[in-house]
Order: sequence, then structure tokens, then C-alpha cells
Amino acid sequence: MGYRYSVGILVAASAASLGCGSSSGGARAADAGQSSGSSSRRSSTMSPGGSSAGTNAGSSRGSTGAGSSAGSTSAGSSRGSTSSGSSGGATDGGGAPAVWVMGYYTSWNSPANGGNYAVSAIDWDGLTHVAAAFYVPDGHGGWASGYFDAVTASSLIAAAHANGRKALASIGGSGSGPAFEGSTQGAMSTFVSNLEALVAMGYDGLDIDWEGGNLSTTEDQSLQSSLIAAIRAKSPAILLTLTAGYENENSLDDLSWYGTISAQLDRINLMTYGMSGAWQGWESWHSSPLHWNHDSSTPTGIDSSVSHYLAAGVPAAKLGVGTGFYGECYTAPVTAPVAALGGSQVAASDGTMAYANILTSYYSSSAYRYDSAADVPYLTLSGSNAEHCTFVTYEDATSIAAKGAWVKAQGLGGTIIWQLSEGYVASGANVQAQNPLLETMKTAFLQ
Repeated sequence: MGYRYSVGILVAASAASLGCGSSSGGARAADAGQSSGSSSRRSSTMSPGGSSAGTNAGSSRGSTGAGSSAGSTSAGSSRGSTSSGSSGGATDGGGAPAVWVMGYYTSWNSPANGGNYAVSAIDWDGLTHVAAAFYVPDGHGGWASGYFDAVTASSLIAAAHANGRKALASIGGSGSGPAFEGSTQGAMSTFVSNLEALVAMGYDGLDIDWEGGNLSTTEDQSLQSSLIAAIRAKSPAILLTLTAGYENENSLDDLSWYGTISAQLDRINLMTYGMSGAWQGWESWHSSPLHWNHDSSTPTGIDSSVSHYLAAGVPAAKLGVGTGFYGECYTAPVTAPVAALGGSQVAASDGTMAYANILTSYYSSSAYRYDSAADVPYLTLSGSNAEHCTFVTYEDATSIAAKGAWVKAQGLGGTIIWQLSEGYVASGANVQAQNPLLETMKTAFLQ
């Protein structure tokens, strides 16, 4: 996504490099000169999870050319088991939520760190879980300087619990793979102890957002398996989730590991946003298309990615998809999806193309279009704007409603949101008006 985190109390500039974004396969795709693959969670380096589980999931992108109250003991007791998940929202009859909506709250967007999205501005009715992004491994079992600060963490945990929601600490972010490798290869015991300390603070669980790495996919997955087993041995009842990348239909990954590891996890969440780009062999496409069009020049879709993870053995109820509160901006000559690039570039995405910015600086009713086949909106523009955008792909209330209906119809586990502040409209009269997309999340996923 647009913002990535830098290792430190994240500020907008550094944030842009950490996002769980969409670059799951950033590394491989980039090496191939194509950037396409399993995206990292959010489009920017800041996103939660670029590639799947820290493997070079980005591989999927590179197509063949196509392209403190919180810390009370009572909080721990209600954390839930690996099978039950958490409370909040509709339940399956046994107390576990039928559908999760987990939004990422980034510390650099806290007013204490120079941001404009206070914890008090969150519309909790649209969420079941919140993830604190990020705690960044330092490669030696500890945390890099500037990880999610204690004051913001305490406030977020307390607010989540006061509203009957769960809070998870998100570990990693874009580019975090090498640090995960160092921490798990040479300092596993120390690393797990530091993860346990987060749970002791009051977090209800951990979100592993291992993106990229210097080792092979098989080696990274082996390390991840060891890490997950070690966490479960120490804290069998905490919530434990993992991010994974979307699939490029021209270059599919072996996802069998996910089917195996899913037994130890509460959710595997796909970063299905930032799923398009100006890559060799591609045509213009949507950032988060619900349905793939079966065209090799636009080889991504949420439905197709989900089908591959299900085929690999991930239970539908443990599989989540991604919702991006941001879009992507293509320059001329592209003005619509499935168009030849002709020199067009993606000029902006996560951060700059936050939903709130799209509404105020790019949207007009005359520019609005809706792709009913992919089930997503887009804007066709003249290019007379700050980023010279002529085609803006993003998500809105209509597409989120369609996504929620589809997720429930498929029996999936829910959705993650990268990231909450990008949907914040400061001029709203109350938290509901300030968080219009979260209002849609409530009706689309939780009712």
C-alpha cells in the first residue's frame, strides 16, 4: 500500500515503506522485471503482508510476462481459543464470530505520532478485530527501533476491549522477511519470549506478516512452521493469524504449505488489494477485483485466488480476503480497465490514493464507472489532477457490499482492511460519518 513503515515510531514518510501491502511477491516479480505477483498485503511496503507468509510469495506476482488496562489477566482469559476466534459481530452459534473484519491501525497515523486518525475516531461497529501495525523484528529476537509505541498500544487495546473487540499485534510488514529469518534462525527463544511479552501487555493474539526474505520459499516456510509451533506451545489459546499473497494466474504458487499450517491458525488472510500494475505483458486492471475476467493480460481476481487456497486445503472458514481503503492511479493513455498500457504508469497508490483523498480530489459523478463483471468501481479522468491520473481503481460502498455478500456466500472467514485511516473523512459529524467504509463493512459483513 502506499504507506510503508520505517523501523521507528512510524511517520507518514517512513510509513510508506512498511505497509502490509501488496507486494507479496514483490521480490521475485521485481527480479523478473515484472512486478506482478502475489501481492503483499497492502500495496505499499507498509502493508501487512506482502507475500504470503513470508515466503517469496511475491512470486505469484511475477507472471510469465503477463504480466494498559490492556494488560490485565482478565483480558487474557477472554482471548479465545484457536478454534473459537473472538467475539464481536455475528456468531456461529457457539460464541465464535461467523465472519471477521480485522482492520489495521498504524501507529504513524496516531495523532501522537503526527497522524490524523485518533483511536477515539474508530467506528468499532464495523470491526470484530483490530491489528496494531507494526512490531518490526530486528533480526536478533528483539524489535527494531520505533516499533508500535506503548502509549498508542495501550490506548488501542483498551478501546478495543471496551467495545467488545479483540486486538492483535501485527508482526513484520513489507520487507520484514530477512529480519524474521535472523530472529527465527538464531534467536528463536528470545523472539518468542518477546512475542509473549506483547500478549502479556493485553493483546489477544498475534498477526504474522512475514514479507519477503533472502532464503527459498521452502526454507522460509520451514522457519515459519517452527515459529508458529513455538508460539502455540507457549500460548495455545491466543488468536494467531497469518497474511498471504494473492495468486497470479500466469504463475501459480505451490500453496500446499498453507493447507498444512492452517490447522494451527485462526485465520490466513489474503492481501487482495494492489492486485494490478503497469507490468510487462499486462493491461490495465483493478486494484481489488472480486472476479477474475479469465484474461491472461489481467491475471488476478479475488475469486480465483481464493479457489487456489481452498484447493490447497485451507478451510474456507479460516480463509480471509483483503479490502483496500485506497486505490491506484494510472496515467494516460489508460482511462479504463483492460486497456493496453501504451506507456501508462501507476503514478500513485497506497497513501496518496487513500479513499478519503479520492473522494475529495478525484471523484465526480461524471467520472464514476462501475465494472459489474469484476464488481468494482473506477474513475475515468482527464489527467488534470495532481498525479495526472486518467484511470483510478479503488473500492467503495457498492463493491464492499458485493464483496461481503460473496464472502458470506462462500463460507469464508472474513476480511482484513488495509488500512483504517485511509477511509477516514475528518469532516464527518460523528464516527459513523467519519468512517463511511466501516459503516458499509458493518452491513456487508456483520449483519
